[in-house]
Amino acid sequence: MTINMLLNGNGIRDIARLLHISTGSIIRTLSSLSAIQLQPSQRYYHQVQVDELYSFVQSKRKKVWILYAYCAQTDEILAVTAGKRNKKTLKDLLKRLQNLTINFWCTDGWRVFKEVFHPQEHLIGKRFTKAIEGVNTSLRNSCKRLHRRTTAFSKKVIHHWIALKLVMKYRNLRTSYI
Repeated sequence: MTINMLLNGNGIRDIARLLHISTGSIIRTLSSLSAIQLQPSQRYYHQVQVDELYSFVQSKRKKVWILYAYCAQTDEILAVTAGKRNKKTLKDLLKRLQNLTINFWCTDGWRVFKEVFHPQEHLIGKRFTKAIEGVNTSLRNSCKRLHRRTTAFSKKVIHHWIALKLVMKYRNLRTSYI
C-alpha cells in the first residue's frame, strides 16, 4: 500500500497520516528499495532521447538536476542519473548506457550535449525531443517531489533518488492499453 501511494504522488507525511503509521516506517520501506535498477529491454536502439529536469532536496535553494535517457519506440526509460547540471553528470548517464548500441542521440540545444555527442550522431531540436518532454510531464505528475511549485521536498538525496527510480521503474513496467 505504501509503495502504491508513493507511486501515486503521495508524500511521506501524507502516507503516514492516512495509514496511521510513522514516517520512519515509510522511510524504511523506501530505503529497502534502494537496489532498484532500470534495465533496458534491448541492446540496440536506433534513437534515444536525452533530457534534463530539475527538482529540489531540502529547499528550493538546493536544486538537483535529473538527466535520463528515453527511447520513444519502446516507451522505456533506459537510464537515469542525478547531480549538477554539468558535463560530469551527462558522462555519468552515458556510462550507464555504455553496454548499449545507440545510433542517434536526440536532445535540445544545451551546450553540454553539443560538446559530448558526436555531430554525426546528434539530432538537436524540439521535433526530436517531443516524446521525452511528454515523459517529463508524466513524471512530474506522478512524483510529488518533481512538481515545479511544491513544498514537498525530500530531506535526503538518497530518499529522493530512490523515489525517482521507483517511479521510473514502475513507468517502464506498466501495461499499455493502446
